[in-house]
Amino acid sequence: MAAAGRSLYTIGEFSRLTGLTEKALRLYDRRRLLQPAATDDGTGYRYYSPEQVDDGRMVAMLRAIDMPLAEIERVLALSPGQRADAVGRYWYRVERDLDERRTTVRAVRHLAEEKEQGVSNAERAVAAGRSEGAFAAIAQIAEIDDAVAAGEAYAEAQREAYWTARDLSLVAAFAYAGCTRLLTAAHDADTDTAYRLRSSAKAMMYDLASFSWPGWDEEGIVIGDNDAAAGLAAARSNLVMAIDLEKGDLAVSRAHWMLGAHLLTAGEPEGAAEQFTRAGERAEAAGAEAEVALAAAFRALSDLAAGTGSGDALDRAVAELGAADGGEAFWGQVETARRVLGL
Repeated sequence: MAAAGRSLYTIGEFSRLTGLTEKALRLYDRRRLLQPAATDDGTGYRYYSPEQVDDGRMVAMLRAIDMPLAEIERVLALSPGQRADAVGRYWYRVERDLDERRTTVRAVRHLAEEKEQGVSNAERAVAAGRSEGAFAAIAQIAEIDDAVAAGEAYAEAQREAYWTARDLSLVAAFAYAGCTRLLTAAHDADTDTAYRLRSSAKAMMYDLASFSWPGWDEEGIVIGDNDAAAGLAAARSNLVMAIDLEKGDLAVSRAHWMLGAHLLTAGEPEGAAEQFTRAGERAEAAGAEAEVALAAAFRALSDLAAGTGSGDALDRAVAELGAADGGEAFWGQVETARRVLGL
């Protein structure tokens, strides 16, 4: 069809014109992202119009900067001027994420240097907490003048308290003290620094929620009612901050999932089901296949706990999770939570 006046391009020709591989074009057709102008009913060959070349090149460039397919679909639906604004907003989020990663790298390097020199601030804080209580633990870090460095120390102490000391009361103490320090400092900081500080506070809330969830059934961790309540409150805070900080679909999906997980073990399966549904919607928008299936499996577990689902439906959801790309890493979470809930 391309030879007849060059009105349509074969998939190979369109691939060369746009920089998209034929494999990618077939995927984008299946996902309705960039569908051919015509398809031969007999051979199944795809043909593209000259008017689609610009969109094809746009898709290629957006994939080159790692924009998720769901977000590319939204960009293509916009006018040219709106597209430019949308890409600008996406890249701003990417740069902020890179800044956060640089901060994490600095923290890791600082921790490695501390380890080489001897006991770290986090280890000293945890040791003080175990021997003298939470106030003594916090005092070890409160003396650090720089808010970013103090936040990193609180976060490391929080992880040390969980993985080494196995002490959830210290985990919560470090989380609350660290968030207070970070959010207070963010109030008077410039825009970019304030965003990093608030992002660090959000991460501490996520860790507190995760560490306090009974569904992991982590060996050596005893989660009391107060610990679980603190974890549920942290999960709510994490979700609010993920949305307020515009962390993107995947981060918001995980925040919904974490809140759903806490509601499930708190005996609120209907509320949990709603959160897992939202988690799945955000994961789909992010193009995260395994996390879509994970949310669906936990939705099925919530329905079973609420008496509105069945074991067979849950088994099917778990099987679909195991078959999803990357899903095998998650299916054990569902089985462990099911055992903890006695379902």
